[in-house]
Amino acid sequence: MSQVIRSSKILGASIARARKAKGMTQVQLASKASTRQATISDLENGKGGTRVDIVLTILAILDLDIKLTARASDPTDISDLL
Repeated sequence: MSQVIRSSKILGASIARARKAKGMTQVQLASKASTRQATISDLENGKGGTRVDIVLTILAILDLDIKLTARASDPTDISDLL
């Protein structure tokens, strides 16, 4: 999966999609990440405030990585406005 993430909503949707693809519930993911199910729910719903270390742990559990790249300067890319 390759996804451009430019908002907490897109990150949350991507995490939810990856979790479901692995057949995991929010409770199972939370247990593996040593956090609460409410934290997973908040993250998947694009709410801010989740600690970076928890996000990184969740991504590792889901076999996902973060890759930083320079932002494309395509003036037709409306996601810059989000």
